[in-house]
Amino acid sequence: MKAQLKAAKKVATLKKALKAAPPAKKAAIKAKLAVAKKALKKATAAVKKVTAKLRAGGKIIKARIASIKAKLASATHPKRVAALKKQLKAAKKVAALKKALKAAPPAKKAAIKAKLAVAKKALKKATAAVKKVTAKLNAKKALPPGVKPIKARIASIKAKIAAATNPKRKAALKAQLKAAKKVATLKKALKAAPPAQKAAIKAKLVKAKAKLAKATYKVQKVTAKISAKKYPNAAKAAKKVAALKKALASAYSPAKKAAIRAKLVAAKKVLKKVAAAAVSKASETGKPAYNVPGPTYLPPALRPGSTLTVKQTNAIRKRCNEVFGTHLAQIEDVDAACE
Repeated sequence: MKAQLKAAKKVATLKKALKAAPPAKKAAIKAKLAVAKKALKKATAAVKKVTAKLRAGGKIIKARIASIKAKLASATHPKRVAALKKQLKAAKKVAALKKALKAAPPAKKAAIKAKLAVAKKALKKATAAVKKVTAKLNAKKALPPGVKPIKARIASIKAKIAAATNPKRKAALKAQLKAAKKVATLKKALKAAPPAQKAAIKAKLVKAKAKLAKATYKVQKVTAKISAKKYPNAAKAAKKVAALKKALASAYSPAKKAAIRAKLVAAKKVLKKVAAAAVSKASETGKPAYNVPGPTYLPPALRPGSTLTVKQTNAIRKRCNEVFGTHLAQIEDVDAACE
C-alpha cells in the first residue's frame, strides 16, 4: 500500500506539473505521466493480490479478532464490554465460516457463502454498535461530573439565545430550547415511572426527540442562511470544501483520490483563512459571528420530504453520525436525531 501511495502521489505531482508547464515541456511530462500511471496500475494490482492472499489465508479476520480481544481486555464500562463481546462473537462466526468455506466440497460452497454474507452483515452491525457506544461514553467523559448530556445541551442553547441578535435565529433557538426541555422532562419522568407507565412515556419520548431533531435542523438551516449572507466568501469556500469531500468519497482511482486530496488541502487552507477573517471582522464590530462557515461547516444536506436512494441515505446517515459524534455529542439518541 505504501508503494501504491507513492505511485499515486507521483501521478498527482506530474498532473499538477503538466497543468502549469509551458507548451515546450508538456510532451516530456506527458511521457513521464504515462510511465507513472503504468507504475500505479502495477502497484494497485499488487495490493489487490496481497489482500486476496491475506483474505484467503484468514489473516485479516484473525488480526481483527486479536484487535477486538485487546479492546475487550482494556474495556471497563459494562455497555462497551457487552458491545465488544457481541462484535467478537460475530467476528469469530465469520472466521469459522471462512475456514469451513475453504475446506468444503464444491457442492456445499454456495450454502456456506450465503451464511458468510449474513455473518458479515451481523459483524458490520456489531461494529457500528461498538462505535456508537464508544462515542456516547467519550461524549459523557467530556462533560463535567454530574452533568447530564441533555442538561449540557439546554445550557448551551440558553447561552446561544443570550448571544443571538437576529430575530429569526432567536425564535428558532427558543423552539429548540422548548423541545430540549420537553425531552429532559420526559427522561426524568421515565426514570421515576412505574413499569406499567414506561411504554407510554417511551413513546412520547421518541416523538419529543424527533421534534428536537427537527428544531435543531431548523436552527442549523437559519444559522447557515445568516452566515452565508454575512460572510459570502466563507460560505463559497465551505461549499467548495463540501463538493471536494463528496468527490473524494465517490472516487475509486487512487490517482484521482490523490489529486482530489491535494485540492481539498488547498481549499481547506483558503476556508480557514476566510473564516478567520470573518470571525476577526465580527469581533471588531462586537457582533456575534454565529456559525461562520469554516472547517466544521455542514450545509443542509437533506430537505424534509426528499426522496433519496439507499446509497444517498446511508451516506447522509454516516455523515450525520460523524458530525453528531464530534460536535453534538450531547445528543443521546444519535440515530433517532439522524432519522
